[in-house]
Amino acid sequence: MRGKIKLVSFVLCAAFMLGSALTANAAVNWNVSSNPNEVTQYGVTELMGRVRLEVAAGVAEGSTITVTYQGVKIMNDVLTGVTLGGNLAGATGAISQVVAGDPANGISGQVIIAITAGAVAATDELFVDGVRADVSTKAIGTDIQASLSSTSSTANTFVNVSVVRVATINKALVLSVAASGSVFCLDPNNPSLTVTEGFAGAFVQYVTSAAGTPIPVNFREKFGANRNIRIHIVVTNLPTGVTLTWPDVPGTSAVELIAQSANGDDALYEFVTDDQGVSDSTVETFTITPTIAIDPDTAVPGTATVQVRMEPQTTPTSAEVPRFNHPYINSPADTFLTVNKCTTNLLFTFLTNKSGFDSGMAIPNTSADPYGTAPQAGPITIYFYGADACSPLTTPSVAAGETYAASLSTICPGFQGYAIAIAQFQYGHGYAFLTGKYNAGSVYDVAEGYVAIVIPDPTFTPLDGVQHRYAGPPPQNNIFLPPSSGEQLGQ
Repeated sequence: MRGKIKLVSFVLCAAFMLGSALTANAAVNWNVSSNPNEVTQYGVTELMGRVRLEVAAGVAEGSTITVTYQGVKIMNDVLTGVTLGGNLAGATGAISQVVAGDPANGISGQVIIAITAGAVAATDELFVDGVRADVSTKAIGTDIQASLSSTSSTANTFVNVSVVRVATINKALVLSVAASGSVFCLDPNNPSLTVTEGFAGAFVQYVTSAAGTPIPVNFREKFGANRNIRIHIVVTNLPTGVTLTWPDVPGTSAVELIAQSANGDDALYEFVTDDQGVSDSTVETFTITPTIAIDPDTAVPGTATVQVRMEPQTTPTSAEVPRFNHPYINSPADTFLTVNKCTTNLLFTFLTNKSGFDSGMAIPNTSADPYGTAPQAGPITIYFYGADACSPLTTPSVAAGETYAASLSTICPGFQGYAIAIAQFQYGHGYAFLTGKYNAGSVYDVAEGYVAIVIPDPTFTPLDGVQHRYAGPPPQNNIFLPPSSGEQLGQ
């Protein structure tokens, strides 16, 4: 009888130990890794890298694995791009829920994977792809981490790491500007801007472009994407009478003009490429040079600035992917173009109001003529140089066909020297007349007149971007200058 009791006890103990061993082997040991992506600063739907779970050993039991994307909101779900790939030999894995999250309130986005019970093999794996997250508030250089947890806590063990990097924030784009200066009466100089992606792969074509360029070879998997990268250009304070015409920029990778405003102060471009794989291996740059047109009859002098941003922009109802909350850059805005009137610059070589002498000057605006010239108008500023010089004097506006005339005793009494008059209109001319009493007690017995010398407009003859006068005829010092830009004492 005692022998039977010992036998039964042994069998029960063996059964208990076997059951305990089976229970211990029910947990799956996973090796965890990731393929992190570089993602765009200000992106609202940026693609996180793959999270991979590879079976090391074990037997699956009914459980869930939660992948938590720390500090970000997930912007899509299984219907719009989130996928679970891989396979398990005798069990199944499927996404049971995608939790968007609310980082402002401490709730991160999650992908929850349901695992059924069954055998697994060392070659089995699962991987999460297609998660798009809002990183628009994250600084450049920030890493986005994904952490893994199990329910029940003993059903899945992450043997190497339980936190992996899935993305790093990088700059979206860089803008540089080559500004131009133009005057109404000459062919304008065109400005240009250069847009460079912040990192290789920031620019992507997912779909056929608005202009009909097809999806490229080596295209990226969409994971819910339905738009290509676009660049929005805004020109602020474009002067009246000035228009810009924006071109396409062709190439194996290119930017196509989608639309522009009537005067060209707003333009929208779309990125396209022949081969997305090649594009993703190169930091791409596009220089865009609009053509300026100036209407001399309506143009107003002024300076315009330019900024750009990456689009589509996000709105509360946006369904575009990718999309951004991108501010305009650069800040402050870069000067893009300046337009000025053509001026008349007049040199009065000698004027005096000393020793009984006086001088008169007359400056007619001859833009009214029988040749159909557009009438111009503007003030004249007179600068005095010499003995008892006055501060610069600015006259009221002189209309086409009118003449400004004054005596030195009225506008700068006691002065003797020379004066330069800058008229804010073309076709100005000047005449000076000097009178005086050479013999004491006589009436005016000295009178002399001369025509003022026209100084070529320094706006037309810049040197290293700075307006210059030139004392001799061109070319001078091996610098090419427009014809007649040297100062030749012309009248």
